[in-house]
Amino acid sequence: MLKFVIRRLLALPVIVFFVTLILFALILLLPPEQRVLVYMPSGNPHLSEEEYEALIQLQIKRHGLDQPVHVQYVRWIRELISDEWGWSPAWRQSVLDGLRQRAPVTLEVVLYASVPAILLSVLMGTAAARSNGRLPDHAVRAATFVAWAFPPFILALMMMNVFYAWLDWFPPERLSIWANRIVGADEFQMYTGMMTIDAALNGRFDVVIDALRHLVLPSVTLAVGVWALLTRIMRASLLDVMHHDFITTARAKGLPEATVVSRHARRNAILPVISAGGVVTSLLITGVVIVEVLFNLNGVGRWAINGIVQTDVPVAVGFSLFSCIAVVLASLLADILYAVADPRVRIF
Repeated sequence: MLKFVIRRLLALPVIVFFVTLILFALILLLPPEQRVLVYMPSGNPHLSEEEYEALIQLQIKRHGLDQPVHVQYVRWIRELISDEWGWSPAWRQSVLDGLRQRAPVTLEVVLYASVPAILLSVLMGTAAARSNGRLPDHAVRAATFVAWAFPPFILALMMMNVFYAWLDWFPPERLSIWANRIVGADEFQMYTGMMTIDAALNGRFDVVIDALRHLVLPSVTLAVGVWALLTRIMRASLLDVMHHDFITTARAKGLPEATVVSRHARRNAILPVISAGGVVTSLLITGVVIVEVLFNLNGVGRWAINGIVQTDVPVAVGFSLFSCIAVVLASLLADILYAVADPRVRIF
């Protein structure tokens, strides 16, 4: 098992290298006159058109944008690392600092969305497969079809109208005003940046409850699509496994049907669900952008959208790199979990 994990970890830098190549190739689609705008000072009211053009050419020379492609790539990587993923003119900070500040918000929403979605998908996919062709199966299939087809932003707006504007149960943003005052006090210690965990570590369980109230709607919005996809995968996989010979053998031994499903069928059927980790991560990253904008959460997705609207190229590159690394790490974790569930893959 250890050798399997080491092989996967050694492949990680190679994958990240190819990701940077792809990102750099996309950047090269822009001419140097547009790429250099990242390095230009904002606002030049006293420069004539000729002086501004001369300044552009000077910046192109200074940053090597007229050099051969391989030279530009090496320089870009060096600047990416030394400048903490570049400087964001829109946010007036390095991209890496911006990611550090806002990633806990995104991670908290993703955590509270993905864990319940995965657990529910395994349970409901199993229930649907066991009642194949009957009413519970039809109900689960219909629910997953609607959930998968329903646009997330429409679902978010509908839930805000009902549960916030009408019932006032689950407000948007991250915390209420009174909770923000507590968190902003000097005696409140920040450990992880995730509000539910930090509030619990500070012994402020009233803030924990308030943070959970604010997380319900964004987490549900983000979880619906993931739940629908994984439930359908789990159902189809379990139906296939239930026809294998080892299931027939287990039934012939007189084992109860619940034992056959839980101990023999489900462990094999869950493998496709695990292998979908990379796809699920992509869904979560795409969905979290919508969720953070709609619910006014200051996370990585909203930060990236605002930067892109302001033509902040370093932010766009940083968010793309962050997303790619997240998908790669999720795929690595899925490979490890797959090896735990099915030891046969460790020999490859």
